[in-house]
Amino acid sequence: MSKVLLVVGHPDLSQSKANAALVDAVRDLAHVTVHDLYAAYPDFQIDVAAEQALLAEHDVIVFQHPVFWYNTTPLFKQWQDKVFTFGWAFTIDGSPSQLAGKKAVVAVTTGVPADHYTPEGSNQATIETLLSNWHATLRLCQFDIQQPMVKVHGTAFGLSDEDLATSAKQYNELLASYAA
Repeated sequence: MSKVLLVVGHPDLSQSKANAALVDAVRDLAHVTVHDLYAAYPDFQIDVAAEQALLAEHDVIVFQHPVFWYNTTPLFKQWQDKVFTFGWAFTIDGSPSQLAGKKAVVAVTTGVPADHYTPEGSNQATIETLLSNWHATLRLCQFDIQQPMVKVHGTAFGLSDEDLATSAKQYNELLASYAA
């Protein structure tokens, strides 16, 4: 059975509707470990060795966060900067990193509806284009990047309870599929 690590980077999960619903949808899956960065590091003092050990123990890593200014949240970015170190998370000579071959999933929520993330929309780009830094980072770290990116749009404007429930169910099914 593949072990899944869900790394959540929401500044206040208790006040979140969408991110909390996604986490709640998978919390009871026996093979999933939920790791809330803001709960673990309210002082932003990241224990790099502990984080690297946690990543090493899991086969699938899910990176979940709300989109803040077309990027991750501040602590999540700091976590990347501290944990994804040269020689451990990535190499330059092509030798395997400690993350090589682990599956990676990116799951994001956005405040505005999906039509804002089109070439014709207000952002004039897709969410995949705006978050291409994720793809580059995961590729450098030699992850096996899983497609498609999980997206829940309109969390601040227009996401219905029914749509959120559907997204949470699909998230559960996706993470449950890694148990086999």
